[in-house]
Amino acid sequence: MIEKMTNDLVKQMSNEKLIDVKKEKDYVYAFTCMIEKILTLGTIIIISICLNLFINTLIFLIFFLSLRKRTGGYHANTFLQCYLGTVSTYMLIVFVDNFLLRNFRSLEVFLIISIVIIWMIGTINHPNMNMNSYELLESKKAARLILMLESGIIYFSIFAGVNPISINYMSISIILCAVLLLIAKILNQEVKKYEEG
Repeated sequence: MIEKMTNDLVKQMSNEKLIDVKKEKDYVYAFTCMIEKILTLGTIIIISICLNLFINTLIFLIFFLSLRKRTGGYHANTFLQCYLGTVSTYMLIVFVDNFLLRNFRSLEVFLIISIVIIWMIGTINHPNMNMNSYELLESKKAARLILMLESGIIYFSIFAGVNPISINYMSISIILCAVLLLIAKILNQEVKKYEEG
C-alpha cells in the first residue's frame, strides 16, 4: 500500500516535470523509506506519550538511532515485519524497565557485554548497504566513537545522579544495538570480507 502510494506520487511528480523520469525508482525508494520511518517512529512516540514516557523514549531514540545508523544489524524482510518487530521491541523495553530498575547490576553487566560486542564487531556490512572496505572501516570508526560518547554519557549520568529511568533507556539502546548485531551475525545478514571489492 505504501509503495503504491509512493509510486502514484512519483508518477505525478514525473508527469508534472518536477523530477527526472530516469530517477523515478530512486524517488519511490526514498519516499517509501521516509514514510515507513515516519509511521514507525510516530507509533512509538504516540505510545510513549500515552504511557507518559515521552522524554525517556526520546532519549532512547536519540541514543539508539545514532548508534544503529553506524552499526547496522538485523533487518527484517518486509516493512510489516520491521514495523511489528520495532513496536513490539519498544513495548518489551517499556515492560522490562521496572525489572531493570530493581536489578541495576544486571543491566550494568549487559551494558558492559554489549559495549564489548559493539567495540569488537563495529559494523555489519548488510547486503543492502554493500559498503566497500573503506566505507566499512569508516563506519566502524564512527560506531566506536559514538559508542564511547554514549557510554561516557551513561557513566557520567550515573555519577551525577540522573534519573535512573533515563539511564535505563540510554543503556537499553546500546544493548539493543548489540543484540541486533549478533542476530545479523547469526543469520548471516552480511557481506563477507572476501566478497568486498
